[in-house]
Amino acid sequence: MVKQSAWFVLLLSTAFLIASPPCWAKSKGYLYVISYSLAQKRIFLSQVITQNVRDKSFNDEEYVSDIDLLQKMEAQFQQHLASVADVDTSAYTAAARGAYKTQAIADRHRNKEKERYLKRGFTVKVLSDFKYSD
Repeated sequence: MVKQSAWFVLLLSTAFLIASPPCWAKSKGYLYVISYSLAQKRIFLSQVITQNVRDKSFNDEEYVSDIDLLQKMEAQFQQHLASVADVDTSAYTAAARGAYKTQAIADRHRNKEKERYLKRGFTVKVLSDFKYSD
């Protein structure tokens, strides 16, 4: 009985050690934040931000998003928008985009989104002084 329990614990420990390293893997992800108001036809964009993200992906362009990270980035961007640009953020929707695998991919998505809003007549402002902090 003791021998069976010892083998079971050894087997369980080995399985844990083999399966765990992918969960700990980190990669650099490139993200940006957008805050927009459809009523005011204005958007605010951050610069591309580099963060450590989980190294899990289902496509060639981006990693699986970490919801906690995205929510923290959105909240900090809205606070920055309220304090620096003196904007009533209750009229704006914030959305963090990413985590893209390269700076070039993030820049391409950010520029395409910016152009899409410009074509629809929105005023676009980039807040280059926004710094995300954990």
